[in-house]
Amino acid sequence: MRIFGKHIFPRQIVLFAFGMLFLGSTTYDVHRSIKNNQTPPSKEQIQAFEDYLNSVRRPS
Repeated sequence: MRIFGKHIFPRQIVLFAFGMLFLGSTTYDVHRSIKNNQTPPSKEQIQAFEDYLNSVRRPS
């Protein structure tokens, strides 16, 4: 197959497509993480996290 006057193998097309898919998914994941971290945690979430930490910690 010729693209832009160069011979391109189907394997190269598939590799490029998977590379673009990987780049797109990681970009989306980073954007989603940044968006979710813009709002501060609520008092209930903080209290639940502190309760969890206290339940995990073992007295020395």
